[in-house]
Amino acid sequence: MNEKYACYVRVSTDRDEQVSSVENQIDICRNWLERQGYEWNENSVYKDEGISGTIFKDRPAIQLLLEKAKKKEINMVLFKSISRLARDLKDALEIREIFLSRNVRIISIEEGYDSDVAGKNDMSFEMSSMFADHYSRMLSGSISSALAAKVRRGQHIGKIPFGYTRKDGILHIKDDEAEIVRMIFDWYINEGLGFKTITHKLNQLNLKPKEIQKWQVTSVQTIIRNRLYCGDFVLNRYTTMKVEGKKKQIQNPESRWLIFQDHHVPIISREWWERANSNLTKTKKKISPWNDLRGILKCSECESSIVPLLSWRLLANGKKKDYRYMKCSKYRRMGEAGCVNHSPILYDDVKALLIKQLLEKSYMLKLSFEDQFQGKKHDRFVVVEKEIDDLKNKAAKLIDLHLEQLISKEEFKQKRDEIDWKIHNLENEKIELSRQEYTTERIENIKQAFDVLSNDSQNLHHALRTLLERVVVHPQGKMDIYYSFHVE
Repeated sequence: MNEKYACYVRVSTDRDEQVSSVENQIDICRNWLERQGYEWNENSVYKDEGISGTIFKDRPAIQLLLEKAKKKEINMVLFKSISRLARDLKDALEIREIFLSRNVRIISIEEGYDSDVAGKNDMSFEMSSMFADHYSRMLSGSISSALAAKVRRGQHIGKIPFGYTRKDGILHIKDDEAEIVRMIFDWYINEGLGFKTITHKLNQLNLKPKEIQKWQVTSVQTIIRNRLYCGDFVLNRYTTMKVEGKKKQIQNPESRWLIFQDHHVPIISREWWERANSNLTKTKKKISPWNDLRGILKCSECESSIVPLLSWRLLANGKKKDYRYMKCSKYRRMGEAGCVNHSPILYDDVKALLIKQLLEKSYMLKLSFEDQFQGKKHDRFVVVEKEIDDLKNKAAKLIDLHLEQLISKEEFKQKRDEIDWKIHNLENEKIELSRQEYTTERIENIKQAFDVLSNDSQNLHHALRTLLERVVVHPQGKMDIYYSFHVE
């Protein structure tokens, strides 16, 4: 048979691996194909390993298959069961509709589902998808109950917090780190120091946090706000919700928290924790200033974002005037341990300058973008492929370093997760670049973005992100502007 088929396999956890391993799924698909008269092709297998079936848009292999279906590079997809395709009902139906709209046949071997036989309105697929979705929710509830039972027995779940070690599931105080925790609370309560000042002092004393290289403001704030340090364990503080195909963690109302008091040995007294957090409910939440330049301005020294900070000055008439100035976000979080202190530049001045530069460029802009965008797309595709290869080589070297015990298990996991995250993003960019509609859409976006600049629309942020690749800001205020288009 000359059909261009693809086999999709997925496992999400070690427990999943026990009953539905990659090899097991491949064997089932291969057996079905050979019995139907197909010639087996190892290159037809597409794997998503260690990825939840409830996160549709974060699965590179399924995204690649959908893209191949759109390009008519495949005309049949098979998988062991619908739960391998997706555990979310909405996602399963959406994936099926995309495949069927591109005349791609769908085979689910375990359920005996064949879209060529069933047609587009068959209920068996919907029912099987619903059961997969229901099973996923039941499993989540069972896991939550099991975790709560562990906590009631005095065991700790989740990451080991700074200041503690864990043995047989129980938290024990780690003396050297616990002393730093007490120091942080003492500075905050008795000396009245703020998060930023404490962060700077910790870095100046060269005291190391648990997982990152330098202390950050958020690290200090998390310690002071965390009830864990007075011996309590909080469960059900957060809920994971699905928004636009991706998981997002939100905080539950405090009334839904499960607080286990005196769960483990405290590092500080309950009185100290309450004193440190007595103004927690009274403090107004600090609102970040609106930033049309977010994601565009980058520090020349550390490549972190340049962000606006709110400040004020007193005028001669006694009135207070607010203004926004730009700072390196890493310097703001970590002080001199993170980056250098840039000369202050006003947010409104930077924005006005960039809009002026862009409007001047618009008068010289070529009417036809197609050739230049095709060239840029090809160049970027080559760069992305090279970056992926480089990262895979780094991952291989990382394994060698771990096996030779040159780096710890924690360092290996942290660096490997970082590499995997970068590869995942680059793979998604490759998919985007390979789209045939990319050039036409990009041209239209550029033209619309210039219209927004001229009309001073509320969509200014989107327009600036479309027209500017990045703006590199140097410590003395000099800026290097990189445009996403070419002018003669």
